[in-house]
Amino acid sequence: MAKRVSGNEKPYRPVDEALVRSVLRGSDSEETTSVSDNTAAPSVRDSTLVEPITLDPQQSPPIQPAPVIEKLSREKRVLLTKSEEREIERFVSRLAEELETPLKLSHVLRSCMTILRHAQKEIIAQASHSEKLERPPNGDPVALAEFEYKLAQIISDALSKTPPLD
Repeated sequence: MAKRVSGNEKPYRPVDEALVRSVLRGSDSEETTSVSDNTAAPSVRDSTLVEPITLDPQQSPPIQPAPVIEKLSREKRVLLTKSEEREIERFVSRLAEELETPLKLSHVLRSCMTILRHAQKEIIAQASHSEKLERPPNGDPVALAEFEYKLAQIISDALSKTPPLD
C-alpha cells in the first residue's frame, strides 16, 4: 500500500510536472516554470539526454533513414511518333507479362529515372570526354534523331561503367 504524504510535505515526483507539460506542448521558451513552486526548471534543450556517438573510422557508417517520399506532382511531357508509341506500349505490355504484374509506362520511366540518377557521375564524366553536341531545332526530325542517338550512346557507354544498383 502506498504511503500517504502529510499536508505540509511535498510529494515525490521524479519528473517535474512543468517539464512534462512543456515537452507535450512543444514549448519554445528557454526556461519552464514549475507549477508547484514557481521556480525555474532547466529547459529540455539545455540538457543532453543522450551522449553523442563517435564512430570508430573502421566501423561502418550509421544507417541512413528511409527517404521521405514526396508526392508525385510534376508532369513532364514527351512527344512520340505513332510507331514509337506502339513500340513502347508493346514493350511495357511484354514486360508486365514477364513480371506477372500490371505495369504502366510511367512505372518503367520512373525506373529509368532511378537508373539515370544512380549513374549521374558516370554520365557526366562520359559527356565530358565526348564530342560536344549541338541541339538541332525541333523542326528537323532527322537531325533531332541523330542528336538523340548520340546522346543515347553517351548514356549507354556511361551505364556500362556504372556499378550496379544496391
